Amino acid sequence: MRNILAAGVNYERTFLSFEACNEALRRICGPYQVAADHWPQFRGSIETRRAGSLEFANVAFSDGRITRDRDDRYYRGDHFFLILQAAGTARMRQRGSEATLKPGDCTLIDSRFPSIFEIGPGFHQYSFHLPAHLMTERFGDRALPLARTIRGNCGAGALLSEVLGAVVANAATIGDVDLTGMTLELLATALGLNAERTAPLPATRRPMSLSDIAHFIDTHMDDPDLSPASIAAHFNTSVRRLYRLVRESGWTPASLIWSRRLARARDLLMLNAHRAPIIEVAFTCGFKDGAHFSRAYRKAFGHPPKAERHLAIAASATAGDSA
Repeated sequence: MRNILAAGVNYERTFLSFEACNEALRRICGPYQVAADHWPQFRGSIETRRAGSLEFANVAFSDGRITRDRDDRYYRGDHFFLILQAAGTARMRQRGSEATLKPGDCTLIDSRFPSIFEIGPGFHQYSFHLPAHLMTERFGDRALPLARTIRGNCGAGALLSEVLGAVVANAATIGDVDLTGMTLELLATALGLNAERTAPLPATRRPMSLSDIAHFIDTHMDDPDLSPASIAAHFNTSVRRLYRLVRESGWTPASLIWSRRLARARDLLMLNAHRAPIIEVAFTCGFKDGAHFSRAYRKAFGHPPKAERHLAIAASATAGDSA
């Protein structure tokens, strides 16, 4: 794998400034943004190439963090990204999962959902763009494991890594070969997904109490599109019946969703005082961007998320001094 990836690195790349990299990233991959502590020194490169039926982005950044917001102007919600780490390291987080990638490792990212990628020095990846409709044809409606590390040093993961590396290295000479089906089959094997498709079960009305509804909200909180309609659909009931049940406890479905989002955010800010970035807390709790999160948090608790984080850090320091 190391030799194949090295061959791919021989592409000539034009390194861009921080602002130019952000513009190229949004144009090629959608609503993603690079953040860097020392942005004047930041350098990076991102360009697209094609190998047969596969399109992939060749991405190299010096350092920083990549976040995905929901700016519809650049929204590219019709693709999955199959990532192959070529050099350096990365931590890729999405929907409560985290993949830690070393050279040769792979992971799958859904462009429809918020995500945060922390990148180390010498970061270099290939991101293969897989159309969502082809993923649905292959895998049906099942929930795919996102941001899961697929190790490139053994088993089916090694085969997937070797093939993707060979695709990169030989992109200029592959021509019009259809590589998508083969790639999806290798991905299915590497993720341990059963190739058989099961017929959908007849819809049945699920038990629905306030506790059941709250549990469903908590387990789907990172989905910014969670709504009374999606909750009702899960329980195979009407939105009217959902409102009636929730109203008996003094809530509306929408207010219950936002209340639990904000309560979870407060817990994360207080418990992870030294770890999770505030924007990651926002995404984890289903907020679409940092500004929306900050406004809602201030309205609910009387101060912004950053102040909550500072209070938690101060309390932790005081407890440590007392001990």
